[in-house]
Amino acid sequence: VKQGSRVRLRGKGKPSPYDPNTRGDLYLSVNLKPHEFFAFEGDNLVCEVPITPDEAALGATIQVPTPDGEVSVNVPAGVRSGQALRLRSKGWPMPKKGRSDLLARVTIVPPKNLSNEERQHYEKLRQLRRQDPRAHLRKFYL
Repeated sequence: VKQGSRVRLRGKGKPSPYDPNTRGDLYLSVNLKPHEFFAFEGDNLVCEVPITPDEAALGATIQVPTPDGEVSVNVPAGVRSGQALRLRSKGWPMPKKGRSDLLARVTIVPPKNLSNEERQHYEKLRQLRRQDPRAHLRKFYL
């Protein structure tokens, strides 16, 4: 079951006013507490996976939690923050369909406390950068 599902329990409801030996059906509405890591998006499960800027730029192999345990996922070089990586058949069990997919949304998380050496490397990267990711924004104005 998932959020909003209705479960029918045949013969478990109120007794019939016409025949005390006959009971109606009981319907249960499913309300799930939100999970701290997984959420539903349609039939698929979704999670948010943090990666570092170097993993985003260079690519990496990371461990991603699934309902059945961690799996290794290859993050492609140049991945964008918010981009979803589809893990086929690693989501929620679906009756008669197997499992749904798990969408692992990548979030690029910059370091909060840089060491002096890390700061120097980031400064060097800034000096070497050839691309302006905001160049296309210069054409917009009011």
